[in-house]
Amino acid sequence: VYTMSKGAKLVQMQEGFLPVYRKLHEEGAILMFDRGWDDELSFEKYGDYLRLADYYTPNTKEALKITGRDTPEEALRVLAEYFEHPLVKLDKDGCLILEDGRPRLLRNIPEFTCKDSTGAGDAFLAGLMYGLYHGYPFADCVRFGNITGGKSVTGVGCLTEYVQESELLALREKYKDL
Repeated sequence: VYTMSKGAKLVQMQEGFLPVYRKLHEEGAILMFDRGWDDELSFEKYGDYLRLADYYTPNTKEALKITGRDTPEEALRVLAEYFEHPLVKLDKDGCLILEDGRPRLLRNIPEFTCKDSTGAGDAFLAGLMYGLYHGYPFADCVRFGNITGGKSVTGVGCLTEYVQESELLALREKYKDL
């Protein structure tokens, strides 16, 4: 099983497979943890994954639950103790990141109107991972996530609306100051 993982650059972690993730971490792979909601969401339950992960991508509800804090900004500060680039997804409001020690809101793309949020989190993750894979600055990676997640909600169902790479790059440039 370990040799099958060799050479991976970016991996989305799931429950299970900790020995594989440890090996990938040793080999320099970027590890993403996006657990989703769990009534028992806690550092105690998922600590082994969170200690290995380079990135954790909670939404507001998940961030507040796992950190025990009352606001996304407070949760972001707790996550900063564990991650170099913490983030909290704020659904329709965008994504909160920490930049130079201060919270920064990266707003969603204004031209996208939500019809159905099914799959938005996975679409966000795809854009974020695209940016990380290609070595973009963290704010741009999150911006890619806002673009892919935002475009996905403009149609009904999780696969009806998406961006091609050329559109993704053009929208990043168009909204670089958003």
